[in-house]
This record gives sequence, C-alpha cells and structure tokens, in this order.
Amino acid sequence: MFTPLLPLFAASLALGTAVPKWKGSHDHNSSHAIDPNDFIYVNGLRLKDSRGLHYLTGLNYWSCMNIAADASQGGNYSRLITELDQMAAKGVNHLRIMSSSEGAPTPQPFRMNPPLLEAPGKYNEKVFEGLDICLDEMSKRGMRATMTLSNEWQWSGGFAQFVSWANNNEPIPYPSSWNMSAPPQREVPRTGWGNYTTEGIDARPYNEFTEFANLIYNNTQPEQWYKDHIKTVMSRKNTANGRLYTEDATIMTWQLANEPQAQAALGYEGPYGLYLTPNPDDLLFPWVECISAYIRSLAPKQLISVGLESKQGEWYFKRVHNLSTVDYATTHCWVQNWGIYDMYNSSEAGLHEAQEFAKAFVRNSSQWAVDIGKPLFLEEFGMARDNWENRDKEYPYLSSAGTTHKDAYFETIIGAAMDSFKRGGAYVGTCPWAYGGIWRPETQYVNDFGMVWAGDPPHESPGWYDLYDTDEAMNIVARQQRDIAAWIGKHRHRGM
Repeated sequence: MFTPLLPLFAASLALGTAVPKWKGSHDHNSSHAIDPNDFIYVNGLRLKDSRGLHYLTGLNYWSCMNIAADASQGGNYSRLITELDQMAAKGVNHLRIMSSSEGAPTPQPFRMNPPLLEAPGKYNEKVFEGLDICLDEMSKRGMRATMTLSNEWQWSGGFAQFVSWANNNEPIPYPSSWNMSAPPQREVPRTGWGNYTTEGIDARPYNEFTEFANLIYNNTQPEQWYKDHIKTVMSRKNTANGRLYTEDATIMTWQLANEPQAQAALGYEGPYGLYLTPNPDDLLFPWVECISAYIRSLAPKQLISVGLESKQGEWYFKRVHNLSTVDYATTHCWVQNWGIYDMYNSSEAGLHEAQEFAKAFVRNSSQWAVDIGKPLFLEEFGMARDNWENRDKEYPYLSSAGTTHKDAYFETIIGAAMDSFKRGGAYVGTCPWAYGGIWRPETQYVNDFGMVWAGDPPHESPGWYDLYDTDEAMNIVARQQRDIAAWIGKHRHRGM
C-alpha cells in the first residue's frame, strides 16, 4: 500500500460467486470497450461520461505494467488476462496503477523490479510495452485508469530515488521493511515467507526517510527529472493500439504521486493524532500547484488528482485540493496502519472502533470536499484477514484465515461512500487495496527479479491486504456496482 506501514503482521482472503464474463456493471460504465474520445469530466460534485453519471467501482492493481510485461522481464500475460477478466466480472470499471518505477545503479531493497525508469532518461522499453498492454486490455473491458506518476514511498523508487540520483547516488535512509530473504524460510528455495527486518540496511525512522524524499519539492534537478518522466509517459504512443496516451479516454486521471507527504509538519493533533497543525509555508503546496499545472498543460482532456491520503485533516485537505488544476480530491483510510485496529484482536469491540472511525472519516471528508465543490474518491482502504487464527502458525498472513472482520469492514466503509453519493455528498466511488487475484502466499514463488507480485507491494508482507479472486470482499465490490447502477437508473429522470 501507499502509507508508511508499521512493522505489524497481516494477511489475505477467500471469496464467492461469479458473474458472467465482463458483466455486472451498470449500463453507462459497462463492459463495452471504451471509446477513446469519451473522456470523463467533472460536473459539480459528480463525474460524468457521455452516458451520464460515472460511479467508480475501482481496485488498486498497481503492478499491472510488470505483470503485463514480456516474460523476459518477469511478466505473466496469462495471469494478467485472467485477473482482468475476474475484475471485470465483478463490475470493476477503474484500476489505479503505477505508471512509474525508478531503479538505481546497484540493487536496492523493497523495490518494484525491473523498473520502468532505470536511470534519468533511460527506460526499459519492455516494461513500457507492459504498460501499453495493460491499458489496451483494460480498455477492452471498460476499465479506466488512474495513472500514478511517482511515489512518496520506497517500494517503487519514487521521490527518494530522484533525490539520490541528483546527489551522486547518495544512500537512501530506508525505514525497516519486508525482506523476502529473511527468516522464516521454507525448505524449497525462492518460496520463503520473509519477515519485517532491518537486515541488510541501516534502518532509519520514517520521518528521516520522508524528509529525504521530500527534498524533491525544492531541488531543481530531481524535480526536472520527475517532470521529464511525466512528459515521456504522457507523450507516449501505445504500441498495442496506436493511441496517444493523452488522447485515450481509457486514462481517466493523471495522479501526481502516491501519498505525497507534508514537507514541514508543525505537529499532530485531532483524532488519533493524524491531523497536521496548519503550516502555510509547507513546500507541499507550491509543488502541487506547479506539477498539476504542468500536467494540465500536457493533458488538457484528462483529469488530475494529487494522491493525498487526507489523514492530514481538513486544513491540508482543502489547501491541497482547492486548485483549478486539481479536478477531484482523494482519501485513503488505513485503520491498522494508523493504530486504530489490531489484526490479532478478534473482539467485536476492535472491529466496531475501526468501523466507527471509517464512517466518521468518510462523513467528515465528504463535507470538506463539498465545502470546496470537488468530487471525492476513496482510492485506498483495506483490512487484514482474521489473522488471530494465524498467530501460532508459520506465517501470519496465510490465506486460510477467515475474513469476518474484513467483510464487515468493507460493507461499512463502502456503504458509507455509497450513502454519501446517494445523499448528494462528494464521494464518487471506492477503490480497495489491492487485487492479488490468483496469487496466494502458500504457493508464492519469487521470480528471477525477486518479485512475487502479490497485492501488497515489495516493502510489505505478502498477503497482508490482498483481495483474492475467491474472497467475499470481491462480492461486496460487485454488489456496490449493482446497487449504484439501480439507484442511478431510478433517479435518472431527475436529470442526473
């Protein structure tokens, strides 16, 4: 996922009924191939396409370009097609994917590998072609994309790698993270569980890492390389279908980065100490203004989002999103990572606290977005499996654990966003983290590039927040799509 993750332990899932292939979405967000000229646009607090209201039934599928890449690059085309078909069958019409990953002169821990950008200006064309294939196959299934252009966190290289390049490959002050080669291990090589560890790195506190990464906000060279990457991606002509990226409505949104953080937080306040004390001089703000304006100049037909979690509170939320070059706001909700939920606590009280927090978070953020007149997308949230069942087993994240808490939480948070939409609030869809599809920790095999491509990124325990193809959570996602479709149909006569 995209937030700084605490070194806790979590798991995966198990689900249900299938809908006929590429079915289950409502009529204007259907499985029909996307018209490359049918761009999504903002209308008040709503998103619309040529057929009317457009509600986002999304999933994070961040590794799409690597899974779609050539087998020589660790790709798996058959898995890609299987999983896209599975998601389409559940009515999914939106995927949030990476359109960036940065490498280094020497192997780095916890990274997407192979990277798209090997060095400033040097691209892995076969991975780029994977991104082409991903977008082309999504378009055939009626799925649009959020294209995430960089990352605050270490798992794709992101800001810190641009800063490191600009400082003669200065070592990055990594926080501790998941290590696939650490104990516990299984007897068969390349099937090990791994663990959170400081092994092999001089682990630093997260604030030291973010301070390093956020040097990009006021350092000319790394920012220029980042803007060069933006231009390269946006200027690309898709080798699978011949479409220019900026002329293809399959790309709904260009996103500045995954969870950019405040550069100069003055302190923490509010619920669970998540909100930031307002700092008008924070360099995050001019950076958002500059980069969003640059993207608008290159892609006037497509939408722009920042990628903010919005845990920073009302003041930061409004200051970041209330710009003419930002089309809609975003929220991420992480009850375990933010210290609200414990996956080893089986009590109903623990689940209830998480549910109540999520409902309040959705309610408050919806009002913030209404205040600035922007739609709002819940583009990240998740919960571990019932991992108290795995406490004494060889791996905390086995997919055999139940999903009673996860299913109840998904019903709650997705339901809250749907209620906001129906009542005229700002939410326009949800996007759980993250689709693991057919992958399972019990059968994982580390490929030649050190990757397993779970739903969890390389710096996290594989299986923590995965949504599997057989998980009940995927049926909850599908019911959301059908419910919203019926509601839109019922209210269409009101001019929506």
